[in-house]
Amino acid sequence: MRDTSRLTYSYKDFIDSPEGLADRIAESLGCPVTIEDANHRIISYSKHETNVDDARTATIMRRKVPEQVINGLWKHGIMSKLFESDQPLIVEKIEEIGLGNRLAISVHKNKELLGFIWAQTNDLSVTSEHLEEIKEAAQWVSHHLLRQQAKKKKTDENRKEFFWQLLTGSLENQSEIKRLAKKYQMNLQGQLCVAVFEFKEEMSQAVERHAYYLTETLHQTRIVNRIFDDQQLILLVRTDDQEDANEMNQAFIREFTQKMKERLHFEDLKGAFGLIYDSPTLIGDSYKQALKVLELKEQYPDGLHHVDNYQDLGVYQFINELAALQKKENYKNDALRHIKAYDDRNKSMLLETLKVFLEKNSNVHQAAAHMHIHTNTLNYRLKRIKEIGNIDFKDVNQKTMLYLDLLIYESEQEDL
Repeated sequence: MRDTSRLTYSYKDFIDSPEGLADRIAESLGCPVTIEDANHRIISYSKHETNVDDARTATIMRRKVPEQVINGLWKHGIMSKLFESDQPLIVEKIEEIGLGNRLAISVHKNKELLGFIWAQTNDLSVTSEHLEEIKEAAQWVSHHLLRQQAKKKKTDENRKEFFWQLLTGSLENQSEIKRLAKKYQMNLQGQLCVAVFEFKEEMSQAVERHAYYLTETLHQTRIVNRIFDDQQLILLVRTDDQEDANEMNQAFIREFTQKMKERLHFEDLKGAFGLIYDSPTLIGDSYKQALKVLELKEQYPDGLHHVDNYQDLGVYQFINELAALQKKENYKNDALRHIKAYDDRNKSMLLETLKVFLEKNSNVHQAAAHMHIHTNTLNYRLKRIKEIGNIDFKDVNQKTMLYLDLLIYESEQEDL
């Protein structure tokens, strides 16, 4: 029979030493053990290194679980079970990610996920005693992680305040920014931009935890800091290479939204990022730009559904300012007004045809295919549009103004 009082005492000896704690658990279970935080960063690993598999080796070398392994665990339903329960889980080997047999348990305090314990069991026959042992170990790992959290809490609050100062542009002194960045261990060197994700669903603690978890486990970007504000997740992203920064950020936006859709079934999550700067004093500008992309995506869902970068907004960057100026000057486009009147009288679709034609860069075949009509039908409509609106489709300036006015009309939904 197990001497639980001896075990409890021996765990207590190592609560301030994560390395010793992992060794103690490994000694008790008789197999290699890894302790991770909630974002799969290694807290400690045991020195028991007999017959370790590729997943364990890669994790120890990187000090973090490889993204390929994390994705594989999600695909096989392992991570969702660990997120939802604090009971031990026997995991069969998954060869495609180099993972051997495991005994795993998530470490919780109340409903908060703190981390994980993974034991590589190999050919070990897991008994009820092993299950009880790892459950007890999880309690002591919880004590250790809570102590670490308490030490970090005040620092995190100060980091959050510093981040808000950068986002709002209230801190402009370069030397002061450099001093605070060093104090809070925020690397502000290289290329910086702000990314914002907007959630339609209520931002519960579970959603926040999973969103935070994803920002930590998607490896292609470096997240300097993050903050939740109402239904938005705001991230400060850093890269060393400006040439690849836009592509990397776009990939991150798309992968984050896809993972949230797959794992939490979020269908209407939008992401955007502002321009990339090499000075932390311009972080506030990037934040405003990211917010503007989200605003315009909401306003023009058809035209901007694929855009997540301020740089790619094109003429949409200035569309609201142009609309305000037109309203102030009581401007109306006569050509569009005449075409709209013709459509109303004849129940025709000339205005819609004009917009599609302009969107397709005056390509008759693409526009006809988009509208599911014959090119002859489209050419007839374009002839009527020319006549009614007195439009010259060879005049680039006129076509540009027509397109902008059509966008504003559709957004404002006011009479032409």
